Amino acid sequence: MQRVLVVEDSKVVQQVLRHLTAQYLDVAVDFAWSLNECKDYIEKHKYSLALVDLTLPDAPNGEVAKFTLSHAIPTVVLTSKIDEYKRQQMLELGVIDYVIKDNRDSYHYAIKLVAQLLRNQGCKALVADDSVLSRSLMKQMLEKQLFDVTDAQDGQQALEIIKSNPNIKLLMTDYAMPLMDGFELVKAVRNFRGRDDLAIIGLSGAGKHGLSARFIKYGANDFLTKPFMNEEFHCRVMQTMEQLSLIADIKESAYRDYLTGMYNRRYFYQYAEQLLKKQQQNTLALLDIDFFKNINDTLGHEAGDQALKQVATLIKTTFSKFTVARVGGEEFAIILDDIDTARGREYLEGFRKKLAKHEFLIDDKPFSITISIGVADFQNTDLTQAMRVADAALYQAKNNGRNCVV
Repeated sequence: MQRVLVVEDSKVVQQVLRHLTAQYLDVAVDFAWSLNECKDYIEKHKYSLALVDLTLPDAPNGEVAKFTLSHAIPTVVLTSKIDEYKRQQMLELGVIDYVIKDNRDSYHYAIKLVAQLLRNQGCKALVADDSVLSRSLMKQMLEKQLFDVTDAQDGQQALEIIKSNPNIKLLMTDYAMPLMDGFELVKAVRNFRGRDDLAIIGLSGAGKHGLSARFIKYGANDFLTKPFMNEEFHCRVMQTMEQLSLIADIKESAYRDYLTGMYNRRYFYQYAEQLLKKQQQNTLALLDIDFFKNINDTLGHEAGDQALKQVATLIKTTFSKFTVARVGGEEFAIILDDIDTARGREYLEGFRKKLAKHEFLIDDKPFSITISIGVADFQNTDLTQAMRVADAALYQAKNNGRNCVV
């Protein structure tokens, strides 16, 4: 589980950072005021990342950053001022980046940087360059940014690696390479990996005019001229990956139900259509909360929302291995993939009993809820037909007195 440590002695700055971490980070965050308190936290917990002030009353010369780095904690530094000596000091220490505390936007940048670095953990990157020294340098710099890095010595090798590794999210490619140059590599990759799925940054030496525009026209997201400063490399990579993350968030939100956090009808239909291509038995189930209108009419719509969210949570935890979605007001759908209808009914009957016994809390008062479930075989048939069968079964369950599986 990811965890972040923030070390800052200013009450005002720490208050700002607490607000921003709550807004942008979905991980545990601990706050320390001093080097000694930082040491206490590190004895108790394992940290994915540290954001530390370079100068503290009990650590005026960057001792906090030295301490976190000595415990193999990737570290971002906050500093009120920067000069060439401090810059070299921080680079030699091995910090990921430094942020100058000169305005409120600095803290936004710092926390968004931490958020992106946490996303980078486990993210795969590929460096394609025929220079051993250049490959090694970029590999080290990307690993410092928490990427899982692979390298290739030419465009052809890079193309084969990307074809066999769909999880690669970042490609850094030089222009001049044997067998296949950077342009040809980018064009080939864009035939099967889009800009919203794989970020590409082109590279080339100084003095080669027009390469940046051609790289971007062929499908690269950005371009860097060699030689580059550490900070420039870091900022370009972070900015490119942040754009990729934003696109992923937008796409994810388009597939999510705003109230329950479940997948929505749109995603469910797309997933189901893909599943039909597999030669396996599947079970489709439609679940409907019994007498849900009564909850809304007697307790109000806010109470109804509470009921929906709690039922959704129980469905998600019970069927965590399967695809579940909210497809209507009080209606949910589940696909039990690679599960035949007989076994599917057993799963669903067990869940029906579990939910009927569950004590829900609506406005902090105990409340009982039941559901009716319609089941259909989901193999060698189109989705519309399967949904029609499940819906008819659900209708029959309602006619049978509700709180049953048909």
